[in-house]
Amino acid sequence: MSKKATLDKLSDLFKKNRVLDIHQLYKAINTTSRATVFRYLQDLKHLTSYTHSGKYYTLPEIAQFDDDGFWYYGEIGFSARGTLINTLTHVITMSESGKTNSELEKYFRVRVQESLRTLLSSNIIERKKIANRQLYVNSDPTIGDLQIKKRMRVGSRKRLPEWIIAEILIEAVRSCTTPPQIEDVAKRLSKRGSLITQEQVQQVFEEFDLKKKTPD
Repeated sequence: MSKKATLDKLSDLFKKNRVLDIHQLYKAINTTSRATVFRYLQDLKHLTSYTHSGKYYTLPEIAQFDDDGFWYYGEIGFSARGTLINTLTHVITMSESGKTNSELEKYFRVRVQESLRTLLSSNIIERKKIANRQLYVNSDPTIGDLQIKKRMRVGSRKRLPEWIIAEILIEAVRSCTTPPQIEDVAKRLSKRGSLITQEQVQQVFEEFDLKKKTPD
């Protein structure tokens, strides 16, 4: 089979299954050579899952990334930034108020402790203890200090009632701008007769780190 025919066959198989593992690829092109499979995958500009230890593959034209840069096929996750390490780096360094381990695991849907250790040992991120919790921040002292100050300010606020948080989050999802803007959400709530203030909207945006969700 020619190279083009093999690439076409793999492309069709990906379109049919959306996600494949290495054993399915072996079978598709009748080989047991990992190097051979990856030569074809590179030609297809494949994507590797950041979950399941990079066990799964897909193609760029198949993945439909959300505003956070994630695409899930069942429990299999892919990131627009590639590996878990790369995506963690972006999320932590660009966050306005840093990230805790629990926040990251909820966000990524996988355990991240080993990857965090790798980033810490490489001095890519820093870890600070804030209010009995470990906070991961940018290794640049200037940026890291700003993240810590924002976290402390957010943490000292009285939490808003759940119904207010829900109203703001729902309106943010309905917002016609991507990412949603504080002023826009506040105006939309006001037009509906809501007494929720712009300051409350800002508090929810900061607590949920909504302003960071900007596609690259």
